[in-house]
Amino acid sequence: MSCTWPIDRSCLPEAETPEARVKQRHAEDLAVSVLWALSGRQFGQCPVIARPCPTACTSTTGSYGPGWFPVFTDGQWRNLTCGCRGSCSASGPTVVHLPGPVGEVLTVTVAGVTLDDAAYQLEGDRLYRVDGEPWPDQDLGSPSGSAGTWSVTYTRGVPVPEGVGTLVGILAKEFLDACGGGKCRLPRRVQSMTRNNVSYQMVDPTDIYRSGKTGIPEIDLWLAAVNPTALQQRPVVR
Repeated sequence: MSCTWPIDRSCLPEAETPEARVKQRHAEDLAVSVLWALSGRQFGQCPVIARPCPTACTSTTGSYGPGWFPVFTDGQWRNLTCGCRGSCSASGPTVVHLPGPVGEVLTVTVAGVTLDDAAYQLEGDRLYRVDGEPWPDQDLGSPSGSAGTWSVTYTRGVPVPEGVGTLVGILAKEFLDACGGGKCRLPRRVQSMTRNNVSYQMVDPTDIYRSGKTGIPEIDLWLAAVNPTALQQRPVVR
């Protein structure tokens, strides 16, 4: 998933027709997907839905106690707990821990009714109830929106670094140029050529792609900085 990536369109041509706008959107989506993947799938904040259980964890011996709740992310439900094994990162009637990194809370819905923003406050990955009321109990046997249920919709993930929108625009322009048959900096499968009796030797682009790079220097410099070992995804601890 490559949610919420900035795009600097200052270097892109003006799309004057509906067909041109569709092509440009496709080029932008492709550029985002490529940079998201090559940077190790570590950046981007996506909307997720959590149904927290405010019940505190009671176990301190390493077993899993109360406090588990489902989170809908990447098209599927995942069962998460309120904290790390053997301890709780948040507990109590007025605070719940949201699986992070948490970007911003979009809505909090209790029994199908959206709470006012002033009723809660986000601090790191913890969501506090600040209107004098506790977080309600959670009936996980009923669908969200029913009586006895509540949910939090928020963005989760690591923000895209400042300035990367320029690189997205650069790569999108190269995809547009390739589509239109114009001059394009994306490497082609040509290793040698002769022009005006001068021979040129070019790098096989498959060698570039195998290293997790694009062949465009300014983009590859950033990729080398944020993903120097060409990881396929962020490391996880289980």
